[in-house]
Amino acid sequence: MAYFAVVYQLNKNKDYQPLWDALNELRAFKPMRDFYLVDTNYNAKGLRDHLASFIDDDDFIFVSRLESKPFKQQCWKGTQDWINARFD
Repeated sequence: MAYFAVVYQLNKNKDYQPLWDALNELRAFKPMRDFYLVDTNYNAKGLRDHLASFIDDDDFIFVSRLESKPFKQQCWKGTQDWINARFD
């Protein structure tokens, strides 16, 4: 299992629901608007490719593997619990 940060920006007027549904299927955690934490068996490219299938060509998506414990300030409820459950 690997841990990833995923950020996206859908441009113009878009239907976010297909992307949100895909992230929900992955049981992704949302600490901020347009930002998710994901634990999955995908590698970074595989996760990017999977999520890219739910957005248009003019939209942005960024996937980065978390190699060490991330630190945060003022994220939504449950963020620190997600981090603590996965990192020492």
